[in-house]
Amino acid sequence: MFPKTFDPLPLGTALGLFGVGVFAMSLVSLGADNVGYARAEWTARLALVLAAPAIVLYVARPAPLGDWWRAYWTAGLLAYLLHFWWAVVVVYQVDLDAIIARQGWVAATNALVTILWIIDVVAAWLPWPQTGLWLLILRFVNWALVTVSFIAASAIFRDDTLPRALGIGLGVAVLAALLLRKPVARPAA
Repeated sequence: MFPKTFDPLPLGTALGLFGVGVFAMSLVSLGADNVGYARAEWTARLALVLAAPAIVLYVARPAPLGDWWRAYWTAGLLAYLLHFWWAVVVVYQVDLDAIIARQGWVAATNALVTILWIIDVVAAWLPWPQTGLWLLILRFVNWALVTVSFIAASAIFRDDTLPRALGIGLGVAVLAALLLRKPVARPAA
């Protein structure tokens, strides 16, 4: 499942930060009135923070995406799945009607993001060329959905200072990466 040449540093770093984040989130949420809800919120923030390097690398680096992108994209997904579990299983007790009543159409986009992100991460770890058209389309659509979801959920739909700052920071980082991106040199025909 690993690429032909595997450098453990990117994945070890990303997973180490995931572990530290989960530990910190667990401690911070202990004093909350509703621990499950607090952990759903904190794991969403953790997912944003861990996915942010991959989101920015996707914009900043010309293809192919490397080990650091794959590591942080994977760690971001793991944190997002943890958020999904805390929100769907613990807070809403798998009551889809309650989820849809609270979130409306956002519930459908969250489900789509979850499914596409899982497929994208699995594809990123499989030892096949990462340049197929279907994969490039999947990766762009997924990147766009994840990025817009994080920015909208934290910078637009939230009033709290920390989530809003994280969302705005991600938006600024993506814009900066777009502005600083070097054009890809194309071979002469």
